[in-house]
Amino acid sequence: MLKRLFAVLMVLTLITTGLSLNGGQALAATHVQGDLYTKNNMTIMLNGSRLQLSDPILNKNGHTLLPMRALYEAVGAQIEWNKASQTAKAIKNGTTIELTINSSSARVNNQRVALTAPSIMYKNRTYVPLRFVIENFDGTVHYNHQAQLITLATTGTSQPPAGSEPYTLHLNNQRIQMEEAAIIRNGRNYIPAKYFYNYLENSSVNWLDSQTLELQIEGLVFTFRNNQSNILVNQEPTASNETPFLVGNEMYVPVHFIVNALGGNLRFRSDTKEIYIYLNQFMFSSEFLPKQEGSLRVPDLVPGAELVGDRMLLISDNPETLTPSLIPPAPRLTLSEHRVTPDKEQNDHRVFGWHLNQLGTKVNIGITIENTSETESLTIPASSGIVKKSNNSWINYDIGLPIADGVLNNRQQTKSSQGLTIAPGEIALIDEFELYPRYIVGFLNDFTVQTSSNDEYIIRTVLSEFEDLTSIRTEPININPYAAHPRGAWPASDLATTLPEYTVGSVEQGYNLSNGRSDHLLTAENSLSTTNGAIGNPGHFGMTYHVTIPLVNQTSRPATVRLKATGRGGLYSGAIKVNGDSHLIPTLKPNQDYVELIDYRVEPGTDEITVEIMHAGGAALPVALYIETIR
Repeated sequence: MLKRLFAVLMVLTLITTGLSLNGGQALAATHVQGDLYTKNNMTIMLNGSRLQLSDPILNKNGHTLLPMRALYEAVGAQIEWNKASQTAKAIKNGTTIELTINSSSARVNNQRVALTAPSIMYKNRTYVPLRFVIENFDGTVHYNHQAQLITLATTGTSQPPAGSEPYTLHLNNQRIQMEEAAIIRNGRNYIPAKYFYNYLENSSVNWLDSQTLELQIEGLVFTFRNNQSNILVNQEPTASNETPFLVGNEMYVPVHFIVNALGGNLRFRSDTKEIYIYLNQFMFSSEFLPKQEGSLRVPDLVPGAELVGDRMLLISDNPETLTPSLIPPAPRLTLSEHRVTPDKEQNDHRVFGWHLNQLGTKVNIGITIENTSETESLTIPASSGIVKKSNNSWINYDIGLPIADGVLNNRQQTKSSQGLTIAPGEIALIDEFELYPRYIVGFLNDFTVQTSSNDEYIIRTVLSEFEDLTSIRTEPININPYAAHPRGAWPASDLATTLPEYTVGSVEQGYNLSNGRSDHLLTAENSLSTTNGAIGNPGHFGMTYHVTIPLVNQTSRPATVRLKATGRGGLYSGAIKVNGDSHLIPTLKPNQDYVELIDYRVEPGTDEITVEIMHAGGAALPVALYIETIR
């Protein structure tokens, strides 16, 4: 009896010893049910890195099972789950594995294969046999039972699913035709890192080893390791639910993570296979002002305004929408024009355009200049501009705000037409833009024409399905009478107003800019070009509005006044410069949102605040400025 009891105790001791690690601090396995155990102290290394799992590791009849999604994503396989049949499909390097819950067989490349351990469902998670999966993906599995360690090595990297289509990437308004499909995992988008470092300024890449890529964008350095969610930012670990992975020789990186780290916006359109990435520090010079909730009182109209400067403005915005009913097949036509009879040697111009392509085919839009002189040449000593394109509903963010921000911060890009000489009778190209179907383009070009005679020259915006734009001499097409977008030419692209004097301590004052009445100087009637119709520009698109606010402090102490802005009549956004500092006004809802522009210290005596505004597009929607004393 004593011998039998002693034998039982020895067996129990050996079992207890064999199931404990780290000095007996924890059991190596916990019985769940039947022949199913959880492995508590098991470590799994995949290609040299520890595999991080949020769900337990299971052991059934001596076979290790791992959570399906975690394992497949770690090895870079694409996953498809059929809920009705309870079947998981994984695709990697041309190999397809299909596992059905509780089935004793699987399919590998559509061939039935017997299983020694089926996949199972545990706590609403699908578990798959580890060795079967790894070895069928041409990997190796090594168990070290004494160290409770499993070492996995995969021989390749994942490939996009067969038949997947390349995406079009819009990165800060650059249109990039990707060579690969984007990959979506757990609702997150991944693209190759090369699209960041190849297309962003001040960006570079460094492979630390075959599994680790270091991506530098401006002042941030991201370190991505294959199948590891512990992403380093400037060498500091950052918790993330997104995991970079290798596909062939490309490191696919999480787009959301990068956009959130740098600041910006992301939009993904699966219907058109397009991704829009906007990184604010590359898109804008200015920062967005924070919105404030609340309504402001009804403002007064600006008492008066005047055109200033002599940079002439040509608007090409009608027809805004280019449709087959307005544009003939295989078009070669003029959209708008300005016939200029110069009265001085140097003549400054601005051309602002906004057109949507609904023709079903790619077209080219250009700005041209025709020298109608028979004897004298023209020269273009200065030429710069901004062009932005989009095919989504964020047109103010995509187009209007970058243009307005660029103008107020003098960030127009020098164009190849700078330094151009135009011979008598010749037509030359100032700038041109490709416009794909369903895309909208916004452009603003400033240039100077130098002439030694008073001979006329013609500035046009032209459209063609083909690339040659310099042979188009037609009169502008008729305007679209059912969509009253601006078209015309006016003698100045700047206007200015001085608001009534504000006395510190008096009640709040508010004034409505671009109100279509007291400051609407760009009417159809005073357009310099009326061929085939002109429509006024009450929203002052393409224009810079200069505002002076005189201040009087009649007290003996300094005081602080606050300047605010809000939209009047509809959604509003734009760029604004206050006393030389530029800001972006986000989209404001009328009577719901406003922004605080500046808290300004006013010393005893007189002072002033200066403001420059450029609207970001939309309809003819005004903005209102308010000033009040706060202390």
